[in-house]
Amino acid sequence: MTDERRRFRLPWLVGLGYGLIYLYAIGDISLAAPPLWDWRVAPLSLERVVSARGPFLFEAMAIAEAGYAVLLISPLNLLITGLLSGLLAANIHGVLYLRANPDMCRPNRAGLVAGALPALLAGGACCAPSLILLLGIPGLGAFAGLFGWLVPLSLGLLACNRLWQRRRGAPGLVG
Repeated sequence: MTDERRRFRLPWLVGLGYGLIYLYAIGDISLAAPPLWDWRVAPLSLERVVSARGPFLFEAMAIAEAGYAVLLISPLNLLITGLLSGLLAANIHGVLYLRANPDMCRPNRAGLVAGALPALLAGGACCAPSLILLLGIPGLGAFAGLFGWLVPLSLGLLACNRLWQRRRGAPGLVG
């Protein structure tokens, strides 16, 4: 496989993997014991689509059971997952391109850490409250108000990072 093809495929595979892990972490994908094949849909209403079960976590509209996998289908959760995964893939694509052309950009350690920050924030939005509760930190109430800001902050940082990459010469994703 040529370097150009790898630079095109790898980001999308990482983005897809991140999306699946994110959906698993928020509980929209799970594993069931008996293999079933079933599909159920709730009555469609705007009120149900925007019904939140937490900050940036929305109720499911349908459930699909396919073998051992159970998928809760929530349009807004899928939209957020798609945005996070797509921006992550776009950022990886830009990093691979800019690293292959060192005359355009010379990354340093601070830039690499700053580039990983948005993905860590998005992951913290779903998992950190559970981890803090498990560890028994008394200040959980103080931290709980911050978790709702992690997903939009991640989206903003990933978008800003991609804009910066484009200004440095990274190509677009299409063509």
